[in-house]
Amino acid sequence: MYISNSTGGLMLQTMLYLANQTSRAAVNTLVDLPPSQKSDVNEVKCYGVYGCFPLDGPWTTPTRQINVHPHKPSQIEPHFTLHTRRNLDQPKFIDLNDPEAVTHLGINPEGKIFLISHGYIENGLVEWMKDMAKALLHSEEEGNAAVILIDWGGGSNPPYVQAVANIRIVGAIAAHVIHMIYEELHLPDLRNVHFIGHSLGSHLAGYAGYHLQRDFGLKLGRITGLDPAGPLFADTESIVRLDRSDADFVDAIHTDANPFLKGGLGIFQRVGHVDFYPNGGSENPGCDVRLQDYMKGRKSSVFLSMQEFLSCNHIRSYQYFTESVLSKCPFLGITCESYEAFKEGMCARCNEDGQLCMRMGFHTYTDYKELSAAGALEANKPPVLYLTTADKRPFCRNHYKITVRVSGHDESTMHGGEIGTISVRLHSKTQGKKSNAERIRFSQKAMYFEPGFEYSAMVSGRDVPDPAQHASVFWEYQTNFLNPLTWRILASPRIYLDYVIIESLEHPDMQLQLCPLKENPVISGTENIMQEKYCQ
Repeated sequence: MYISNSTGGLMLQTMLYLANQTSRAAVNTLVDLPPSQKSDVNEVKCYGVYGCFPLDGPWTTPTRQINVHPHKPSQIEPHFTLHTRRNLDQPKFIDLNDPEAVTHLGINPEGKIFLISHGYIENGLVEWMKDMAKALLHSEEEGNAAVILIDWGGGSNPPYVQAVANIRIVGAIAAHVIHMIYEELHLPDLRNVHFIGHSLGSHLAGYAGYHLQRDFGLKLGRITGLDPAGPLFADTESIVRLDRSDADFVDAIHTDANPFLKGGLGIFQRVGHVDFYPNGGSENPGCDVRLQDYMKGRKSSVFLSMQEFLSCNHIRSYQYFTESVLSKCPFLGITCESYEAFKEGMCARCNEDGQLCMRMGFHTYTDYKELSAAGALEANKPPVLYLTTADKRPFCRNHYKITVRVSGHDESTMHGGEIGTISVRLHSKTQGKKSNAERIRFSQKAMYFEPGFEYSAMVSGRDVPDPAQHASVFWEYQTNFLNPLTWRILASPRIYLDYVIIESLEHPDMQLQLCPLKENPVISGTENIMQEKYCQ
């Protein structure tokens, strides 16, 4: 049986969760689990200091016809646990009923405060939140950062529509926690407070930002949405979802922005001051695998492995962000007309022809402030940036624009067009053996190369430590045994190239034009050296 994770979707994840809970408890059956009760759209529920939660107006629309009230705070029981470098494995609980204890939690009033929220069918004990917390704490000197993990697992369980409702009240509670810290530590403002949310947690962060403004006249410094949830949030008004009005700076990483009917769990529309769409925002390398192959390499339980498989694109967002915190690789993105135009190499230079570059993830705000100070940003045109990643950790890669021109001389023309793939291996002074360099594929699939034509593509590969001096070029010929026109019996498969031009997005000074020696063809199955000095 073949199952692709691109067809995972919310329903399969929910069914998996319910089946797992049933097998553990051995008590309930799926039909015994109560569905979410339908709420009266005209009814308003109020929860004391946290305010009232209506369902009319923007909360119930043609794209959001199913809606319910949030559960009581006492039913959800969200927990806020504080982590610092000194108590990384022994977190302290923050209690709204004990504000005086805040001064003894070890939070540096002049340091950075991070809040992290999980999403649907999760709780505050998931490993990715702990990993992100550790990375964030080590991004600052000891004592200069504190991380608060928000556990709303009591309200994140199915049905999905109820979890969607519950983040409204949890967001309000989070706002009160932040305000308590602000008051007890006498913070001047919330500029150093950074709220990071995944999936439903992204919109939860938005609600926290909204309540801070409405109830306390405070504005969060930054919110990062990690693949903000799409179902019941797409095409809604800004008050319903994460929006750039919720903080001084809002950035988002979209990794599962396929339509919901195709299994997409994330939102496609822009929500921040900056929106990143790595790999186009939906199909990430390493996620398009069969279930059988995925389970062979699993390192966790069957339940967690299945959940990771079905959510592979969705969880890439927090994997990318966590890696970006301490990585020396920049996760550099660039603005472009579309992802297709980016892949064709039409956007390959930062600050050229209006194209802007920013690092995706932890360092985005630093780059945004620099571009803003330089007057490079348009207030009414939030930038959309694209980049590509690897299929496994480390995910970050450098980008190279490769331009290939197929020779148009008589020998090449008589030989005719060829179908295959070209790959390049860059060499620098310090790399020693040729095998130490990585082969960069011009295209993942075989394509047709016609004499006299030029082809360009933006591809990703590992960084070259020194400026590249020359390159090895490889040709892989695509033979179809059913098509005699593709047979090469009397001569080795080959392609004639005039030159290969290699440019680096991350290293703008690097631009190589490499040519074959004496116009020799690139022969399949051999390593063909091309250098600048061979160009006439």
